[in-house]
Amino acid sequence: MADFDFDAWRDLAVRDPEAYFRERDRAIKAFIAAHPESAESLCVLQAHIDKLRALSGSPLVAAREMARLMGQRLESLVRHLNALNHHTAELHRLAQRAGR
Repeated sequence: MADFDFDAWRDLAVRDPEAYFRERDRAIKAFIAAHPESAESLCVLQAHIDKLRALSGSPLVAAREMARLMGQRLESLVRHLNALNHHTAELHRLAQRAGR
C-alpha cells in the first residue's frame, strides 16, 4: 500500500466515476489474487463491505458502518489474544512444574 496515491484515486472518482469503480474492482481483485491463502475470507469480507455500502444510503453512513465493523473485529481479536495469553501463561506454569 506504500504506492497508493489517494489524490489520484480521488481525482479519478471526481473526473470519471465509472472508471474509478472499474479500477477499484480491478485493484480489489488483484489484492485478493495476491493473497490466495486468504482469498475466500477476503471475498466474503469484500462482499459484506459492498453490501454495506449499497444499503447505507450515503458515503458518510457507509464509513460509519465500516468503522463499527472494524471496531467489532478488533474487539474480537483482542478477546482472542487475551485468551491466547492466558492459555500460554498456564502452559508455561505447567511446564515449569513438570521441569522440577
